[in-house]
Amino acid sequence: MWLPFVVVGAFAVAFLATVLPSESKVADDWAPRPFDPPIRYAYVGQGSACDISASANDEEEEEEKDGAEPAVCADWHLRSEFKESEGRQELGLPYGGGCDDDGACWADIELYDAVSEARTVGAARRAMPLLIGADGHRIAYFSKTRGRFVAWDLRGAVIHDLSPKMDGQALADFNGLRMSPDGRHLALASSAVNGSQRPGILLTDTSSGRTSTIEGFCHVIGMSRDASSIAVRRSCADPWEDDTEEDLVTLIDGQGKVLGEWKSDGRVGDLSPDGRSVTEIVDEDGIGKDFLVLHDARTGEVVDKHRLDLLSEENVPRGFGWLDDGHYVIKAETPEESDSFGFYSVDVRTGKSHRVRDLPLNPPGWRPWNEMSVGRPEGGG
Repeated sequence: MWLPFVVVGAFAVAFLATVLPSESKVADDWAPRPFDPPIRYAYVGQGSACDISASANDEEEEEEKDGAEPAVCADWHLRSEFKESEGRQELGLPYGGGCDDDGACWADIELYDAVSEARTVGAARRAMPLLIGADGHRIAYFSKTRGRFVAWDLRGAVIHDLSPKMDGQALADFNGLRMSPDGRHLALASSAVNGSQRPGILLTDTSSGRTSTIEGFCHVIGMSRDASSIAVRRSCADPWEDDTEEDLVTLIDGQGKVLGEWKSDGRVGDLSPDGRSVTEIVDEDGIGKDFLVLHDARTGEVVDKHRLDLLSEENVPRGFGWLDDGHYVIKAETPEESDSFGFYSVDVRTGKSHRVRDLPLNPPGWRPWNEMSVGRPEGGG
């Protein structure tokens, strides 16, 4: 039996009927309070004003709003699963949830400060990311109240700025946000960093609050556990959308010193937590025989290759992220890429794989075409 509840501040009030998350909006001056349970995943739910199944606004109406605040929708939900007595659960925001008879609880938190879609230039819009740290205790997102990217340490109840305030043009230049496996470092990439005409990366150490600028790089592929190694691209072309025959992958340290550089076909994936390997998933013969390829992060040399036999059904493997130094997680999608068969952990030393069952396939209220973010399974990283 589930017993729903709503939490406001430090007080939990139980109800015998289903409780939906609060409809109240976050105040401009809200301050976070400690929340010890981990965040399992985040999603933009069904019924969101930004649900793409809803009718879009008229383009002329959007153009009239050019110059307005960039936030269009702030509809990210955080989902937490925890034991009833698991530490502090204050948060500073109202949220709904429930517990079963065994004390297993869940919370659905409407984070109205986290922008899910933003206006850039003219009528253009873009989805905005929300990242979850491997341990589930840190998140990063574009803040509606602050107008910039921030990192939130939920247990410490501390929010760090990751960027200056960003207008529509700055968001159009934004090229992605990456978090180190330990959740301590965040890298924000831009094709015009700090309002300049040069690409660059803003690297923030959340333990000190210090942000440094590394110029000359436009995309971040991934970071090692302590951000001592960062895989980046110099080109501002999108390798997943542009017809890029080859691209340079560069490995730098946390100060921007080049540690190695090599040519790729523009389809490499994630840097391992130890900073030694970069992944790539390739279909060598174009008939569904997929391989996980590991490149040396400094030289690009192929150091290992494993045939992906995830399941008997035809599937499309998509790289998801490193579980730890020896295991890489892949999401197996249906051939139509409209649904998923699940997540699989591949041992990069042997090629053996197994299903990871503690990552959600169909979160409550989520639709496949909406945005979703999940933390690393089993607290890996």
